[in-house]
Amino acid sequence: MKRFIAILLLLTLVGVVLTGCTADSPVGKDSSGDSNDPIYFAWYGPMTGDSKQYGDTEKVAVELALEKINDENGGVLGGRKIIVDFFDDKNDAKEAVTIANKIIGENKYLAVIGGFGSTPSMAAAPLYEEAQIINYSPTSSHADFSSLGEFIFRNTPTQALETAAYADYVYDELGIRTVAILNVNDDWGNNIARIFTETFEGKGGKIVSTESYIPNQTTDFTPMISKAKHLKPEAFFPVAYYQDSANILKQADSLGFEAQMILSSSTLKQELIDLAGELANGCFLMNSYTPDIDTDRFKEVVAAYKERTGKEGDAFLMQTYDVVMQLATAIEEAGTDDPVEVRDALANMKDYECLAGTYAMNEVGDAVRPLQPIRIIDGQFVNISKGDPSAK
Repeated sequence: MKRFIAILLLLTLVGVVLTGCTADSPVGKDSSGDSNDPIYFAWYGPMTGDSKQYGDTEKVAVELALEKINDENGGVLGGRKIIVDFFDDKNDAKEAVTIANKIIGENKYLAVIGGFGSTPSMAAAPLYEEAQIINYSPTSSHADFSSLGEFIFRNTPTQALETAAYADYVYDELGIRTVAILNVNDDWGNNIARIFTETFEGKGGKIVSTESYIPNQTTDFTPMISKAKHLKPEAFFPVAYYQDSANILKQADSLGFEAQMILSSSTLKQELIDLAGELANGCFLMNSYTPDIDTDRFKEVVAAYKERTGKEGDAFLMQTYDVVMQLATAIEEAGTDDPVEVRDALANMKDYECLAGTYAMNEVGDAVRPLQPIRIIDGQFVNISKGDPSAK
């Protein structure tokens, strides 16, 4: 009996040692290609609430990219699949921070894709930076976002660059000298209003009024529109997402306000035209996305998106798809899923072939994309840089 007990204790001890070795072995950090463990990304953005349609688009973009990476290309690092888990932040900063703590606590994610809005993105980014998790936002345009740390990247023009380009084009090409602004009262809206004002007035233009409204609360814009109409500006610039922008167009029309409408880049979605109808015609905006981008992969992805959703593609599709594909490319270039080495590969990426062509990451982690002037003509977003007769 004593001998039997001794043998049993020895076997138990061996089992504990082996279990301990397995638990202490690094998971998902093998660059040799022998490991078949999946590599995990997290995506966070609005899946409910007023910005849900943006999140819906980004989710499909992620799914299309994963089909390309996992199904067509056989994964990364010799056959490892990439899996993306989705989290709903409702485009809210508190929700984004809660999600960040959850993602970090899971201790399995190499990269986070998101957020959508600048306010939640700015709130969550420092947490990912401290945890050394790559945070690559397809759409966060606040000037300071990518400067929050070495692991923070973005795939959209900054508000400073984009809004300055807006002001330049409105003044120089459209020949407009007076503008009234109505902006959503958050980091995104306030910064665009400020930058546009500084740039436009620096060129000699005049902002005749600036009003703001409470996000997710204000639905009656008529008092602010009436004030702007009374001042008779040549152009009216509502800095808002597509749903509020469509309502503003309707209410402006009901008041007989016929100024040139300037819309934010975020309104380049089919949903704007679906809601505003003919009132969207003639509106001006700028975006890095245009429907006439002429690359084979762009056409394939846009066609796949339309087949799946019944909707036209947009910048949120393009930029999110590119983020997932570029992260996969960075993993391949690094030869590992070690976050520091993947981060370095991403930061130093040059001449990356995205859907719209070639771009490079700049010194602060921004994927530099050119902007194109767009006008809505006959219910279509039209690139007017190519001499369309309706351009001005």
